[in-house]
Amino acid sequence: MRRVFWGLALLLALAACTEGIPPASGTLPVGGYVLADLPAAQESGGELRPGVRVYRIPLSVSQAVRVSAVSSDLKLRARLRLTLLDERGVVQAVSVARNWFAAYPEVAPLALRPQLTVDPGIRLNFRGTAGQTYYLKVENYALSPDRVTLYADPFTPNPAGGGEAFTGGTKYGAIEFAGEFDQYNVASATGNLRFTYTGPLDLVALLYLSPTDASPLVLDPVMNCAPISPATLLVVRDRGLARAGFDEAGSGRYVLEISSAPCP
Repeated sequence: MRRVFWGLALLLALAACTEGIPPASGTLPVGGYVLADLPAAQESGGELRPGVRVYRIPLSVSQAVRVSAVSSDLKLRARLRLTLLDERGVVQAVSVARNWFAAYPEVAPLALRPQLTVDPGIRLNFRGTAGQTYYLKVENYALSPDRVTLYADPFTPNPAGGGEAFTGGTKYGAIEFAGEFDQYNVASATGNLRFTYTGPLDLVALLYLSPTDASPLVLDPVMNCAPISPATLLVVRDRGLARAGFDEAGSGRYVLEISSAPCP
């Protein structure tokens, strides 16, 4: 089961990102889609004010949900941003690009750049709680109107990193939610650990001597190999707990390998 690492610090950061919730334009059901006609952005006083629509996402069961927006009018010229809010108006996630998203707007300036491909659209993931309603704010920063198809699809997160024992071989995990971390019990492991990741997140693999170790050994995509003993706990997370991706190469997926092969 995935957890939130240093949850208090993340909650404090998110609490600072509270927005009012504009009136909803409709409901985006989980497992369904809606067509959103977004007005053009307006230039006023040197500022660009986006065209906005807001949709409710009610959840009847607790589940992981992937929200995506695909432009049918502007396509490669689309300038879209998705912001997910809870019932209090607290920001839960903000889109950045097709292969990653962020926990709060300050980490997401790239959302305003034109994207490179038509599919699968601008995306973000969140874990929803049964009985709660979330709000998706869709912003169009282009100076032309845009028609966008919005999807809310349930999905099964990558199961790796739920605290299971990892003593050898290869693990394929993914950081798919803002503030998430994966953990592995490596108390019985011997040999060398290799951590491989290529993508936009700032992922690190932390080797702890104990759960209370304040100075873990840090591996990253450059310094990516070390003896695993005497560590007992392995944690993989975004360094700033602010970025997340998808279970895809070049996004949120990473690889761990424990073997007898020597480090470089």
